[in-house]
Amino acid sequence: MKKIVFALILTLPGLAAFKSTTKIVPLQFGQQSATVVFETSGEQIEEAEPHCDCTKVHVSGSRLTAVVDTRTFDRDVEKTISAETSDGNEVTLRMQFRVPQAMQLSARSLVWKRNSAPVPQVLRITLPKGSPITHIADASLSGDAFDYSPKVVKRGSEYTVTITPRSTATPALNRLVLTSDSPDPRYHRQIIYLQVKK
Repeated sequence: MKKIVFALILTLPGLAAFKSTTKIVPLQFGQQSATVVFETSGEQIEEAEPHCDCTKVHVSGSRLTAVVDTRTFDRDVEKTISAETSDGNEVTLRMQFRVPQAMQLSARSLVWKRNSAPVPQVLRITLPKGSPITHIADASLSGDAFDYSPKVVKRGSEYTVTITPRSTATPALNRLVLTSDSPDPRYHRQIIYLQVKK
């Protein structure tokens, strides 16, 4: 009895055309724009549509060039483009931007449980080497549910703010606003949320 072997070839849409569908893009402090290039293995790119107004695309044959306005990026962000190639594949291209932090915070929010002890918490702020911030100019609080005490540990590199809820008997949500001396809006302010949870 003869055995017949059949070969089955599967084509998975969206996987073969582009050499890479994800690009990691490290940014520098103050960078205004970034150019990101995607290429196929030879297939023509028929259409490309960015999902954000900050991205402009240009297609030339098997090469797609995206120019991204990065002026508003103040933390890591992903931007995407829908593309279609001549072989009918539809792909989502991803650009993952790594944004350097000009002000490093020990936490982005501080939380206390309702009816817990109103124990002070310390927010630590550091300015990394090369930061466009030379010092923290102000720390202010929106709302009156917390007391706060800012301290300069080392001007130009290290600061702390000690925050204490006035009471944990009722839920509360306030904002601590840190203002720097940088004129660049990306680095000028940072907001930390302070909350007594229900």
